[in-house]
Amino acid sequence: MLNDLIDSLAGSKSEILWPLQAEAAAIEQAERQIDRLRADVWEPFERCARVLDHFGYLDFEQERVTDRGRWLADLRVDRPLLVGEALQRGLFAGLDPIRAAALIAALAADEDRDYGELELDDAIVSLLAKFEEIAFDVSTEEWKQGVEAAPEINFSAAAAAAHWAGEAEWTSLVHETRAEEGDLVRLLSRTGEALLQVAGLRETHPSAAATARTAAEIVLREPVR
Repeated sequence: MLNDLIDSLAGSKSEILWPLQAEAAAIEQAERQIDRLRADVWEPFERCARVLDHFGYLDFEQERVTDRGRWLADLRVDRPLLVGEALQRGLFAGLDPIRAAALIAALAADEDRDYGELELDDAIVSLLAKFEEIAFDVSTEEWKQGVEAAPEINFSAAAAAAHWAGEAEWTSLVHETRAEEGDLVRLLSRTGEALLQVAGLRETHPSAAATARTAAEIVLREPVR
């Protein structure tokens, strides 16, 4: 009698479980997909979000963007966090167009690209040294959160952009940098476009925006335009 009861119970369970096999497989597949999405999307996002939270651009716990984060989101530039921190810490305050162009070029250029050994004046060297301190702070926090740190800034690109913004002749710039003309056009185009992005922050950073717009007009002159 006991064996009969076991057989009947097993049979009734099979009748229930077999129709659910497809649903169970679908649930298992969905769980695997969730795990993949968490690893590929959510975890990298969370690491970046925690960096932005540290610098005040996000409130991670409240899941909201701060006022500071809203204007940062308007910056369509490479390494927006570095530019944002430079603005936030007043590094653009009082800059002339030449130094503004040099600073942005140092960010916009590829790290390993060489634009010669043009001399930088003391004011630009001091400006870039201050910016390196900001870059160190940002990269330290990125390292803590497991985010790949931004590449180092390019001093030779800063020098090239400073000379160009100082109304240097194009043929002279090409000769002194010993760079390919296409590489120079690419550098200065990226610099001018980034300056125009900063120029768009008229409401939150009016002084920096005005300087950036003037610098962009100089940098994007012919033949760069």
